[in-house]
Amino acid sequence: MGLFETLFSSSTGDTVPQAQQPSQHEIFPEDKYNVAYAVAARREEIRALEHLLEADQTSPTALEAEPFLQDIIEDMEQDREYSLRLRTSGEELVDDIRELIEHWDNQVNEQIGTIWWPIGADTTFRLYLHYLELRADAEDDQFSFPESAGQVHTLVQRGLSAMADDDDSKLAVVHKRDIPWEEPAEDS
Repeated sequence: MGLFETLFSSSTGDTVPQAQQPSQHEIFPEDKYNVAYAVAARREEIRALEHLLEADQTSPTALEAEPFLQDIIEDMEQDREYSLRLRTSGEELVDDIRELIEHWDNQVNEQIGTIWWPIGADTTFRLYLHYLELRADAEDDQFSFPESAGQVHTLVQRGLSAMADDDDSKLAVVHKRDIPWEEPAEDS
């Protein structure tokens, strides 16, 4: 048998040992990696989100914020669109927004960059923004949206659009240290 026949003969079978063949799928350890959406963000949009949070936290309100927020959470939990159990504390919600800002601020080094939008951020933003809208509409509440709120809306819409892709084209496997709300394993 000649060299050509030896290399391409169907009778020779698989000559590469199984251990040396590449696997079809890369496996990432779940304790170190998770999925998130790649979303473009501008530095001024992240600053606008900071200003919105600051306006919320510093505006006096005649409403008891925690019970008011609890009612909104219960209403959204009954809505069939939200299948995940929502957090039940306004303090946790504010902490979540702060953690998003902190992570994203570190990820955007220039005027524009890419942030990792975690799964569940859509629900957090819908809940938080709905709460702020109700505060802004309340007669006895002194909260009003800052002028930069439109930039927050743009950022959130971009994140929601990334999640809306049917083919998950913007979904990526990312180290947990780069995703807000994620805690990687200690040895990572």
